[in-house]
Amino acid sequence: MKHIAAALVLFALAGCGTSTTRAGEPNAPTPEPGPVTPPGIPEPTGVIYRPIRNAAYTLERHDSLSLQLPGGASQQQLIDRTAFVSVTLVPDTGGYQATIVLDSLQATANGAPASLDSLVPAWGTRWTGRLSSNGDLSALTADRSTTLGDQVGSTLRSLFPSLPSGGVRAGMEWTDTTDVPIRADAFDASERGVTRYRSMESDEPRAKNAIKLESTGSYERKGKGVQFDQQLEMSGTGSRSAVHYFGQDGILISGRGRDAGDMTITVPAVGQTVPVKHAGSYTITSRAQPKR
Repeated sequence: MKHIAAALVLFALAGCGTSTTRAGEPNAPTPEPGPVTPPGIPEPTGVIYRPIRNAAYTLERHDSLSLQLPGGASQQQLIDRTAFVSVTLVPDTGGYQATIVLDSLQATANGAPASLDSLVPAWGTRWTGRLSSNGDLSALTADRSTTLGDQVGSTLRSLFPSLPSGGVRAGMEWTDTTDVPIRADAFDASERGVTRYRSMESDEPRAKNAIKLESTGSYERKGKGVQFDQQLEMSGTGSRSAVHYFGQDGILISGRGRDAGDMTITVPAVGQTVPVKHAGSYTITSRAQPKR
C-alpha cells in the first residue's frame, strides 16, 4: 500500500503548489510598446492577451488528500508549493509564442520540505508553447525533465483562463471545453474539463480598472502509470471555481481558485483499490512593482 501513497503524493503535486524563498526578485512585467494584435487576428473589441516580457508571478497552492485504505484505515496527506515563474508572450500568427521560466520552487509534503538536491535541478526550467489569442495553451514543452519541474508544468494553464473570441468586456458569459494532458511521475493522464465564465467590472481596490472573470466548472481524469514496478490506474471527477483579474492592457494581474474531487487509484495486479478525496486552493500574484 505504500506504493499507492507515494504515487498519490507525486500525482497531487502535479496539480498543486508550496512556499518558496529565492535570492533577489525578478524584473517586473514589461509590456511591449503599445497594444499589438497578433498577425492573423481581427482587431479585438475587448480585452485580449497582449505581448509581454518577463511577467513575474508567484503561484501558491495547498492540497489535501484523504486516502481510505483497505481494512478501514485512513491516511491524510498535505502538500504545499510556491513556484516563482516568469512569462513572455511574443506575437505569432493567430496568437503567441509563449515562454515560461521557473525561477525557483520549494515544495513540502506533510510539513517536510523537499531537499535542495531535488529542488535545484528544477530551477531554471524553461517551457515553450503556443498560446492562442483566447488563452488556449498548447504544445507546451520543457527544456529538461525533473521530478518537481515536471509537476510544475501541469499547473501553468491556470495562468491563462479562457477569453471569448474578440476579447472580453464586462457583462459577458461563455463556456470553454478543454482536453489536456496531465503528467506526473506516477501517471500519464488526460483531463476533460468544461468551464463556464462570466465577466464583470473589478471589485478589487488594487485593480480598479481591471476586468474580473469568475469561472465554475467540472472535470474528468483518467490515466495509467508505473510506481515501484507496479502498474497503476487512476480515474477521478471533480469541480473547480476561480476568479481572475485582467488589466485593460491584457495582462493578468492576479487569480485565485479552489477545486475538490474524488479519485480512485487501482493496482490491478493485486486487486488493491484506494478511494481518495482531494481538496485544493491556489493563488496567483503578479510580482510587478508599481510604476513611479
